[in-house]
Amino acid sequence: MAEQPTVMVAVYGKPKNRKTSDCLAAFPNALCIGVPSALTLVAQNELGFTPAVHPSPPQTLAELVDLLYSVSISDHNYGAVVIDDASHICKRSMLAWEEAAPVGRSGKKDRFWAYQQLNRYLLQLAGISRHLGTHLVMNFHERSSGTDSMGNFTPGGPEVPSRNQTEMLPSWCDLALRATIDPTYPDPWFPSVYFCDPTDPDWVTGDRTGVCSRRTPGNLREILRASHSNYRLDRIPGLEWQDDVAEAVVDAMTAGLNAKEAVTKVASAHDYDPRHLRWACQDGIARYVLSLSNKSKSFFDFDSDVVSESSNQGGPALPPPPPSK
Repeated sequence: MAEQPTVMVAVYGKPKNRKTSDCLAAFPNALCIGVPSALTLVAQNELGFTPAVHPSPPQTLAELVDLLYSVSISDHNYGAVVIDDASHICKRSMLAWEEAAPVGRSGKKDRFWAYQQLNRYLLQLAGISRHLGTHLVMNFHERSSGTDSMGNFTPGGPEVPSRNQTEMLPSWCDLALRATIDPTYPDPWFPSVYFCDPTDPDWVTGDRTGVCSRRTPGNLREILRASHSNYRLDRIPGLEWQDDVAEAVVDAMTAGLNAKEAVTKVASAHDYDPRHLRWACQDGIARYVLSLSNKSKSFFDFDSDVVSESSNQGGPALPPPPPSK
């Protein structure tokens, strides 16, 4: 049997834009690398489960690469590896490398050495990700566009210490998405969307699944599910019913109910844990919006790349793109 495909994902955005919770919701059986208390707090309070968190998370990229290598050669059963706040790991690494930098002929420490190590270990991380046997998902803080040391314009992207890597790192990923908030997105709990437009010069984004656009539901699970690849997207044992609930939300919205009406109707028929039920309903809303987008796309339709409100059967139109700056 052929191996199932895996993806390398980079999500970046401003703090509290639901990056961590979406990574956990997409891959609840992941090995999570980050601050254990923070990851557990998000998973338990927002999603109602306790994640598998590495008890001694790596503090530098060198330690992270060693850990990923050990995962790649082990007989693990993780659905993904989720690296929470990769920006923080990069910054801590730079501090360590600056302290350990060799002294040159001038008697001063080599100020370029830390950046050389950053490039080296990020490249190793990208290489190891292809041999993990599972998905690799990283979330970062956001770095705005600016200029490099030579005065050249550089687009915004994941916050890493080198502007060159801000642009290079997303190029190694299958998905590079900017997390934003859009109040027009129909999720009644949190209007999270992903911005993805490789033609936008201000932000580095990209998508090899063929699903994402300038306004995509902020739901990695449903993005991967909507692709043409057979990605492994496990539910927590005992919560397999969530896909049935998600489909019920899709059916209700397809019948003409708006998002609030649909989730109210569907939720009233169940007495599951409210956190699990909300999670399933949010998947259903994202699934419905993505289905509209897929129906509207045509390889040979060059006039429209969005779903018009009139074709929406009373449902919500896709939200407008977030501001580029």
